[in-house]
Amino acid sequence: MIGNDIVDLQFAKQESNWRRPRFLQKLFTEEEQDFIHASANKEIAVWLLWTRKESVYKIVSRLEQRRFFAPKKIKHVNLTLLSIPCLPEMEKQQSQLSFGQYTFYTESLISNTHIHTIARLRGLELPISVHSFKMSKNDYKTQHQTTRKHLFSSYAEMTKHSKFRLSIQKDQWKTPHLYYKNEKQPVIISMSHHGLYGGYVLMLNNAC
Repeated sequence: MIGNDIVDLQFAKQESNWRRPRFLQKLFTEEEQDFIHASANKEIAVWLLWTRKESVYKIVSRLEQRRFFAPKKIKHVNLTLLSIPCLPEMEKQQSQLSFGQYTFYTESLISNTHIHTIARLRGLELPISVHSFKMSKNDYKTQHQTTRKHLFSSYAEMTKHSKFRLSIQKDQWKTPHLYYKNEKQPVIISMSHHGLYGGYVLMLNNAC
């Protein structure tokens, strides 16, 4: 299984004051908070850890078929091995997180504009398509439509299906599934958008 999350760093700075009282305490374990405070770039550290947790949460909600909010129960396993430099350009970092009996593997692309994280349930799982992009506007309608447009184009190119016959339908647990001519496709999808950035990941369903 797979999940992803993306954060527009400039939009997050305007929208969320992570320095306000109890913000970090609500989302992060004591070890994670110590890591943030010790980081050279605290802003990036906060949103890197958050995108990891959120991308893992999307897998857990699919596995357990429920929606919940318990970010401190999604914990980093090897956090002390990581460092967050002041980034002049894109960097890639990997990590492991746990939730209950499960272990998750994440890979994050970090820049000075946005962070895009992909989480996998097993280390050997590989997505068949991963993409992040910048949008023209940050309103929800533009984010929603643009993200779907990119995902449809990618899947249509791989399968030779018409992108105009693709659709996304959510099940009773609000989990999105990809359909072609109302036939559910053998892929797992995860989409995310925030501010001016969007991203998605596709994985073959028989890989989960």
